[in-house]
Formats: sequence, structure tokens, C-alpha cells
Amino acid sequence: MSRIEPQHLISPGASLFTRAQKSRPTILIAEDSRDSREMLQVLLGLKGYSVVAAADGTKAIEAAWESDPDLILLDLELPGLDGLSITRDLRRYSNFRDTPIIILSGHDPMNHRQSALEAGCTDYLFKPLDFAKLDEILQHEVPL
Repeated sequence: MSRIEPQHLISPGASLFTRAQKSRPTILIAEDSRDSREMLQVLLGLKGYSVVAAADGTKAIEAAWESDPDLILLDLELPGLDGLSITRDLRRYSNFRDTPIIILSGHDPMNHRQSALEAGCTDYLFKPLDFAKLDEILQHEVPL
């Protein structure tokens, strides 16, 4: 698999803005289901988060570089690049080494959770989402 390079930046270590400049924590959602993506955008927006969304893997990487998110929610299966490939790619850069990355998937966690953790994911949430568990993650990883 070829490596995705941020084309719009001078260097991979650069950022368009720093987290200190943001007024609210930013969450990146990468989800190919429009309904799921929009539902998460509304839910997280109502909770007070700034939300950036992408519908495929390549756009998710671009959005990560543009928005410097405080948390990334990735569907396991996305067009272009899957969630594990995106995680592996982002984890190579210091900008994303400590960013929580959570996989969202309808696939049985017994079969996929370990692969997600080995790729560098922070956690694995099974779909349909347990919103109480998502709230726990938000409170722990990106409190308002």
C-alpha cells in the first residue's frame, strides 16, 4: 500500500493551526455512511465539539492534517483506505502519535479489536454505537 503524504503542507510536521488556538476540541469523523456521519456530526456538535467529517479514507487523512483533531473516529471499512491503514499512516507522524483514534465498526470486536490496537488505535467501538461508551471516551479523551 502506498504511503499518503499531505500534499498541502510544507512538511509532515507542520500544522495549519495548533490545538491551543482552537476554542473547542475538534473531532474528526471518517464514516462512509452518510446517515451515520451526519448523525454523529449533529450529536457531537450539540455536545459542544467542533466536528470535521470525511466520507473516505483519503479525505480522512487530508482532514486530519487540515484540522489537527483532538480525537479521530474512523469507520473500519472506508472507500480508498480502511481505518487501520489510516491509523498506521497517521501514527508515523509526531502530530498524531498521541491523538486518540477510535475504530467504529459493525464487525465483531472479537475478530478485529486486536488488529485495531496493533495498528495504533486507542479503542474499538462496535456498531450500533453504545452512546454511553462514546460519552465515556469523550469525557476521558477530549473533555470540554
